[in-house]
This record gives sequence, C-alpha cells and structure tokens, in this order.
Amino acid sequence: MLKISPYKAYTTSFTSSKKEDKKYTDPLMKWPARGLAYTNELGAALSEVAPKLGVLLWFPAMLYFGADIYDKYKNEKTSFDPNAQRGTEQAIFQLLASVILPTAAVISGQKIASIAGAAGKTGLTLQTQEEIINFIQDFSSRRHLGKYLDRKNIFEDHFKESLSTKRDKLIREHKVKNPLKFISDYVFSRRHPESLALSQQEKVLKFADDNIKTMFNIYTDLMNGKKPKEFSDKMWKKFNKLKDKYKKDPDYKTTYLRDAAEDSIRKYQKGLMTKAKVLKTIGGFVALGIAIKPIDHFVEKVIIKKVVEPQLSIMFNNSIPRKELDNFNKQK
Repeated sequence: MLKISPYKAYTTSFTSSKKEDKKYTDPLMKWPARGLAYTNELGAALSEVAPKLGVLLWFPAMLYFGADIYDKYKNEKTSFDPNAQRGTEQAIFQLLASVILPTAAVISGQKIASIAGAAGKTGLTLQTQEEIINFIQDFSSRRHLGKYLDRKNIFEDHFKESLSTKRDKLIREHKVKNPLKFISDYVFSRRHPESLALSQQEKVLKFADDNIKTMFNIYTDLMNGKKPKEFSDKMWKKFNKLKDKYKKDPDYKTTYLRDAAEDSIRKYQKGLMTKAKVLKTIGGFVALGIAIKPIDHFVEKVIIKKVVEPQLSIMFNNSIPRKELDNFNKQK
C-alpha cells in the first residue's frame, strides 16, 4: 500500500511569520487516484494464482510511486519549493513502506499458510505438495502412460530413482547455499524445489505414489470412454471437446485419444496446485492486513525519523536537525 509520508518539510529561515492557512488536502490522497496505491499489494498477493495479473498490477502503483515522490520533492503542500532532501526522504519511505516490506509480508504469509498445510493428512506443506506434482508432471511429460499400463511398477521404480537423484542434488545444493541467498530465497522466492529434500522422504514418496496411482486410474477411465470419479462434469466435457479437436488434427489423428487423455490429466493436476495456491493467497492477504500498520509505524518512527533524517541532514548540509526545528516551530 503506497502511503503519503507524514513528515513536513522545513526551511532553514526562522524569520517567517506564522500564518493561518486553509487546511491542505493532498490531491494524491483523494480517490480514485488513491486507489492506485493499493495495486502493488494486490499484485503480490494474487501472484500465486494469477502471475501475469500480479505483475501488471505493479505498474499503476509504480506510476503512483513516482508521482508522489516528484510531488513531495517539488512542493511543500501548496507552495512551489523544490527540496532534494524531502524528495529523497519520500522515496526511501515509499520503497520500504510500500514495496519491500509489504511484499515480504505477503510472501511470508503465503509461506506460513503453506506450512499450516502440513497439519493435513499428507503431513506435507502445500509448497512441497506443489513441487511433487510439478515433478510428476515433468517426469510424465517424457513418457507416455499407455506404455506402462501393464507395468506400472516399472514406471514407479523409474520415478523413485529419478526423485531420489533429484533429492540428493537438492540436499547438496542446500548445504552450500550462501546464507544471504538462503534468506532472500526463503522470503521472496515462490518456487522451492528444495522442499522435496527437506521433507521426510517417506511422506514425499507416499504422496507421490498416491498421485501416480490416481493418474493411471484417470488415464485408464479416459481411454475406456468412462468419466473418472475425480473429474467434474465440466472437466469431462472439456476432455471430450479436446478429444474431438485432436481427432480432426492431422498432427494428433493417430494418437488423439492418448494425447487428449494426457493433456486432461495435466490440467487436473494443475487444478490440484491451484487449490494450494488459493490457500497461500489467502494467507498472504491475512498477513498483509496484520502487518501493514506495524510496517508503517516502524518505517515512519524508526527508520525515517531515527536513521534516514539524521543522515540526510548531514548529506544535504542542513545545519539544524529536524527535531530541533520542530521544537522551535512549536514554541512560535
């Protein structure tokens, strides 16, 4: 959420007299312009379920971000008074209170929701479940399920071998990861393949095995013209439309049923991941709602007032610290 910094610009002259001014209302605080301030947070929260929309929603916020900084640099309320310190202060405020910390709060909330998913029957976080399904899809995309209908044990053995190799590689990479990169990835990254290595192997294999069995059951039903119990009526209709489409396509004509079945299974698996993403998105919104006021207070009262202002006063050669000037104005 992009905020307007509460700090008032000051002048180094003590000769000006105090005047009664009409109460000033910042035009950037008025709706609908104000609504642009919230789009980046919506984008961060929605990026799990709608990545492209999540990215697009950052653009209005960034435009607002730039307009606000320029406005505070150029004007002291209604007076034209360019001030580099005021503009720099506002930029730092916006960067921390509107971009970095709220985004970190959203993603942390998504991760907490993911961890809460481990309380379910699988015992695995939502993120780990996503990574397993991603791995199954990647593994299956290089093999046609029809070739393994009568030898599912061979498919499962190859899968376990491939998964074990992947886990060993991830464990090695995780051990040598730079601490700063580890923290950065944990807070900001949305993909965590290392969760396959950090979760209990028995639970990972059990979840994978259940999903592989379901995948073969769906494939068998589709090949036999039977609606799988896992499919909704909508999914079943989509499969039949896709089958008819592939049947008319020269590139798919000889294998239209197999290809339609495999594509439909991938869509079903993607749907499973979407459910997990929705739960994480809810977690992101909850975390943002809880954290936004503490973030504003921390940035305003601690970072800006105690760290940024003193440093900028030195940098811009202001001989009178803000605190002393505020006290002077109160006495006038």
